[in-house]
Amino acid sequence: MSTGETDRAGGEPSPDWSRYGQALIQAMAEVLGEVPEADREAVLETADYWLSLGLALGVSSPAEARRLLLVIEREEQDRSQLEDDARGFAAEALA
Repeated sequence: MSTGETDRAGGEPSPDWSRYGQALIQAMAEVLGEVPEADREAVLETADYWLSLGLALGVSSPAEARRLLLVIEREEQDRSQLEDDARGFAAEALA
């Protein structure tokens, strides 16, 4: 785990990290239901990596992040839904 993921005292996840993890699991619930139990941890780690990569890109290179979203979701309605989902995820993860 990287810095900030655990409390210093006993190695327990920090409240922020736990909240983020729960939000990620909830967002991935449908996908995880289709993944064998043995593979779920790897799927969550992969999702965490790509989410972190996207956030870093959005912060450091917002124009490129916008262009990438246009490639991923060409339809305005789909982009709007993705943006709504992103706001909901952020609100839950950062509550």
